Amino acid sequence: MNDLIIKPTQKSLDVKCIPGEVSLSGNSILSDPKVFFEPVFKWVDEYIKQPEASTTVNLKFEYVDTASVQRIFDVLKHLKELRNNDKELNVNWYYEMDDPELLELGEIMDGRLGLEFNYIEY
Repeated sequence: MNDLIIKPTQKSLDVKCIPGEVSLSGNSILSDPKVFFEPVFKWVDEYIKQPEASTTVNLKFEYVDTASVQRIFDVLKHLKELRNNDKELNVNWYYEMDDPELLELGEIMDGRLGLEFNYIEY
């Protein structure tokens, strides 16, 4: 399986998808999030067919627009299938102490998905 690396811009995320790790960080202010996230969805589709025993998801956002939030939620929902196949899935949600809205976004996603995020202040 090939790694998926997408370099960030001022408006798009830094994406790193390698077996055992999915990391999204930075800003997501996208004119068409569906197009941006398409390769991520394809990679996740392939990965869940032959996953590692344990997968860690690292989410460290500066700003995420509403349309991107839905795509990120969809990626996590798909990765949740790993647990249905007796695989370990750990989600780390990084947030700044002075950004309660971002922490709240993580808590909302976590509540809807039931993944028990690890909240890490930086």
